[in-house]
Amino acid sequence: MADAFRPIRLVDVELTAASPRLDLLDGYGAVRALVRLHGVPLGSVTVPVRGGRIPVRALEEAILQRLSPAMLDRALHEYLGGAGWRGALLSGACPRRTEPAPLMTVAVCTRGRPAQLARCLEALGRLDYPALDLLVVDNAPTDAATRDLVRAHAGVRYACEPRPGLDRARNRAIAEARGELLAYTDDDAVPDAGWASALAAAFASAADVMAVTGPVLPLVLETAAQELFELAGGFGSGFAPRVYRARGRLAIARFGEAGQLGTGANMAFRRAVFDAIGPFDPALDVGTVTNCGGDIEMLFRVVHAGWALSYTPAALVRHEHRRDRESLRRQLRNNGIGFSAYVVRSMLAHPGERLAFARVWLRWLLRWPVARLARSLLRPGPVPRDLLAAELVGAFAGLLRYQRARRVAAEGTA
Repeated sequence: MADAFRPIRLVDVELTAASPRLDLLDGYGAVRALVRLHGVPLGSVTVPVRGGRIPVRALEEAILQRLSPAMLDRALHEYLGGAGWRGALLSGACPRRTEPAPLMTVAVCTRGRPAQLARCLEALGRLDYPALDLLVVDNAPTDAATRDLVRAHAGVRYACEPRPGLDRARNRAIAEARGELLAYTDDDAVPDAGWASALAAAFASAADVMAVTGPVLPLVLETAAQELFELAGGFGSGFAPRVYRARGRLAIARFGEAGQLGTGANMAFRRAVFDAIGPFDPALDVGTVTNCGGDIEMLFRVVHAGWALSYTPAALVRHEHRRDRESLRRQLRNNGIGFSAYVVRSMLAHPGERLAFARVWLRWLLRWPVARLARSLLRPGPVPRDLLAAELVGAFAGLLRYQRARRVAAEGTA
């Protein structure tokens, strides 16, 4: 794929607005359009570029062919919500708020990437939510670049977490947060302008919603590695809104694989939930030998404790994927390590449910890395086998990583 790959142009298409011009596309192999109705994402379509352009008619036909059911479902949802057929076509997606918006702290945990952080802060400055508390947590900095950058952005607070580890930085955000709601995104992510408003609307939908997540889409697809990550599954959890409710062993059986719950680049919590279930585990995620897993462990912990988690496609974030093949291979391996570390952590935290978590690990192993690698041996697919094998190798390596990371965390050195 690396030899044949041509960059993919990413565009937004709002169905109630004029279609974008899709010419001057020399050098691109395709256009991938994120399709929205009244700002709410319905799905995406990919159309090949021919002669440096795509006819508007070709894009419209692709949207109708792929997304007609989602379009009708969304229009019906808005109609039944009280807008009527005319309002469903012409009105905005979200009703006007009548009560004061709860304060939301948006935390960006970062380490040594001021250029990417600057882009993220620019996006946060475009959020349309009226009650924001913007916070940057600088994790184990080696210089003053991040602090100086934040000081140049009015209205953004700076906090330093001297001990390395992404989950330690997330916990610092909990301690520093002023808002009733606490949202996290990454320094290499770009939240949509309506992201915070969509998160708040999901929290407002039910009192037991303690966590909200949303889709994480690519910011650019300029290299083969970036598209391979999407083909390998990416961060995406689809465009269908849903609410996860279960408790204890039922939650383990239904949602124990946790990937469908969301990811750390786009997650938010009622701050009070941490008083009930505790902070992030400092033995998980980047900055430890587990490299990953802190986000899915916390999201699953919310559901396991009996609270609801809402996944809303309107809360959209774009992420800059790894640009080269070796970085992608490490990421996929770390995904396997992190998942196994999360399972081991859960088994230790809930000794009466160890067998249930063991079944989750085995089911995930067989249905995901083993199945994909086996299929590639029978019929090679778009994702090379070495990348599929990396996640499988990481899954076994991760079985021993959590205990080691926990010892180091207990010593206060990670």
